[in-house]
Amino acid sequence: MASITKQKIHNSLILLIFVCFGSFGSLSHLFSLALIIFSSIAYLQSEKKNEHGVKATILFFVLNSCFFLFLLNGLFYNNFFLLLKSLSPMLPLPLIGLLIIFHHTTDFKLKTKKIALFAQLSILVSFILYLLLYKAIGPNNYFQGYVEGRVSLFSGNPIPFSFVVLGISIFCLTDWRNSSYIGRLGAFVIFLLGAYLAGFSSGTRGTLLALILITPIIILYLSNNLIFTLISILSLTLIGLIILATTELSGWDNQYFFRIKEGLDTIIFLKSNESSVGQRLTMWSASIKAISDALIFGHGITEKFNALKPYLDNSFPNYTHPHNDILAAGISIGVFGIITGFFSLISAFIASLLAPHSSSAKIYFGLMLACPTILTANVSTIIFNDVSSAWFAFSVYLIWSIEFSGNQKMEPKSN
Repeated sequence: MASITKQKIHNSLILLIFVCFGSFGSLSHLFSLALIIFSSIAYLQSEKKNEHGVKATILFFVLNSCFFLFLLNGLFYNNFFLLLKSLSPMLPLPLIGLLIIFHHTTDFKLKTKKIALFAQLSILVSFILYLLLYKAIGPNNYFQGYVEGRVSLFSGNPIPFSFVVLGISIFCLTDWRNSSYIGRLGAFVIFLLGAYLAGFSSGTRGTLLALILITPIIILYLSNNLIFTLISILSLTLIGLIILATTELSGWDNQYFFRIKEGLDTIIFLKSNESSVGQRLTMWSASIKAISDALIFGHGITEKFNALKPYLDNSFPNYTHPHNDILAAGISIGVFGIITGFFSLISAFIASLLAPHSSSAKIYFGLMLACPTILTANVSTIIFNDVSSAWFAFSVYLIWSIEFSGNQKMEPKSN
């Protein structure tokens, strides 16, 4: 009876974390901390606490390798307060990462059915809040919009909001192969609602690109048919090109499509200098020069943006990071930062390979989560935003601990 009660508490905390991540951003930290404390107590009470899971330990250090190098490197700098301030957005990584260690020795179970349900409830709560705020207050209210109507709900920033909601949307599909047709239809509709919030309502172009990139993986997982996947991708590509051509010819005034076009013109055709993309390109160019100045030991975590200033105009905005986590790691701790930063950011995929309940389905989800993470980290930041880093660490824990069952191990068919 006691173990059943503990499992219910564990599940309730997971549900609350999901709901908070999707709508309230930093409020998720409260329930994440509660889960860490609860799991640590269960760990200490476990008869297996002296059994050390080698793979769990490896995953924990892969996830936190960049953080620990930042910390070690920063100890050689004088201003310890600035070091802590610079590392504070990353603190969820080692803290939530402890759940990976604790899970090895506890009896808590995370089934696909529960995770899918929690994720779907989270998306529904977020979508209902979005509709209520939009209808009651208007499209540009403080809570629902961040800049020019871009949705962030209570997260305060559309980029971490969209990154998290896309991840939650992916988890809506975890029980797909064990569900009835009605269950699959409901899961897919809710996934589309989440994808709409993340990829369109947020106005975040990087998340939309991430969604496009993982669409083949999603279709292959859902259909379990390679030929169907190829036909679907070709059809969707054709539809997308037709939509873009139609909007171009009709002159349809849509702010989101205009920002996408302007960004592409800046990157590919150099026709314009869209401020957001243009600033990123300038910072990335300066980052490469700054890395070459201190290739081995870096400039220190506190100088991840200051090191760029010699290569930027005096009028350039003063940011806290160069909007690229791998480059930021290279600036801070040199070439080892680039290496550890990359492996840290693909921890979800590594977790799917190392997990005790490994399966082809889990590898699909590891890829689905790792792709948006690495893309978002290279056009904005994951590790230097507390909400994004917390969701990143939590998603790695989920991939590690979810137990796929039933027909989840089916291999893709070619016909």
